[in-house]
Amino acid sequence: MVELLHRSELMKRAREVTLLSSGSREKFKSRTSQNYPMLKEALWLHPPAPFLLPHKVEVSTEINGYMVSKNTLVMVNVWLR
Repeated sequence: MVELLHRSELMKRAREVTLLSSGSREKFKSRTSQNYPMLKEALWLHPPAPFLLPHKVEVSTEINGYMVSKNTLVMVNVWLR
């Protein structure tokens, strides 16, 4: 949504397509195919869930100065950079 707010012409087009295609599923799919790449990119840049699936550390290692022991479950927050 942040990306759409910065590009008002895309926001307007996405809104028009959504309003015009409300009703049948086929109509919605045919009209949103133009917006699919934009939606996919927006979700890639701003995922709805901040954490990836947990990963199990296979070998003791150091991450950013912290020791992480073998078999520790690590969760990665993709919103932190």
